[in-house]
Amino acid sequence: MIFSKPDTFKHVTSKGFTLIELVVVIAIVTIIATVAIPKFAELSDTAELAQAKSIASSIRSGAKLVKLTFDTKSFKTRVQNLQGYGDGTIDTNNIGYPIGSNKGNGNENIGVGNAGCPLLWNALLSNPPSVAHNNNNQSYRSYRHTNNRVCSFVYRVSGDTGNRNTGQLVVRYDSRDGTATVCGRRSDIPNCP
Repeated sequence: MIFSKPDTFKHVTSKGFTLIELVVVIAIVTIIATVAIPKFAELSDTAELAQAKSIASSIRSGAKLVKLTFDTKSFKTRVQNLQGYGDGTIDTNNIGYPIGSNKGNGNENIGVGNAGCPLLWNALLSNPPSVAHNNNNQSYRSYRHTNNRVCSFVYRVSGDTGNRNTGQLVVRYDSRDGTATVCGRRSDIPNCP
């Protein structure tokens, strides 16, 4: 009979990663993150700009429809609660562009006080993003300016606290000609006037 000596130094196969394998995996993940994070930020910027352009287009369309209703009814001066558009609460200036909702007084200013811009925003847009005139806690913050004839809505979701002149992304409505544009301090859009 032959006895064999037990092999106490038998090689045990490791089931973990070697240091080199871990370094390679970390390097690959770092490279992917370096490429992916800026692309994600770019996609977010693109989506924000697309939303702002869509809002500006909707405001322009609403202003044109209000003006068309004003002209069709042959009005020659400011109208309060224009019938034939929306719920009949839009007020116009003397040339037919919207300046508020249930505004009530006879001047050409947008709305009554700083709350006029959010009221106009909500009257012209269907399911609009949230807006406020006195805080940064909504999707947009409004500013009434240029002799109270222009509203600027500054995008806040990205953390921007700039005003109508320094905001990164701004939707601007001018009641003097019914235009709505996107402007701001970003490199891919024009500066606001």
